[in-house]
Parts: sequence; C-alpha cells; structure tokens
Amino acid sequence: MASIVKTEHPHIVRVEGLCGGEPVIDGLRVTVRHVATLFKRGESIPEITEVLALSEAQVVHALSYFFDHRAEIEILIAEEQAAHARFQ
Repeated sequence: MASIVKTEHPHIVRVEGLCGGEPVIDGLRVTVRHVATLFKRGESIPEITEVLALSEAQVVHALSYFFDHRAEIEILIAEEQAAHARFQ
C-alpha cells in the first residue's frame, strides 16, 4: 500500500508513487500544479471545478496550497512547460 502524507491543507495529500510525489487532491490524480496552472491562465474557481470535475472546496484548498508553497509549485509548472516545449 502506498504511503499517504497529509498536508496542512484539507483535500491535499502526497502519495508515494503517484504523480511523482507531487501534492494532489486526495483520492484523485489531479495535481495542485494543474489547478494552479489553470488559475494562472485566468480560469475562475467555478471554471476549474467544471473542467476538472472537482468541488469548490477541493479547488480552494489546492489554490491555498499553491499560495503557501508558491516556489515549489512554480518550479513544477516551469518543468512541465519545458517538457512540453521539447516536444513541439
């Protein structure tokens, strides 16, 4: 069984072997990075909930984690963008 580490943010956990250990929505494979990326692109909380099939609480807690750990998540976003750029 994978090790689940709860964070200080409800709904946000880290699961060994899931999404590279990135913080995710508890019980899902949706990363905080993904939620933050949509938010940074100008998507509203209701739009993010609809696109990712999440509750508003899940989105708010993912964004709260992002704001409290901005440097960590910005690095993950930059790494994802660089990986996409290599394949374009």
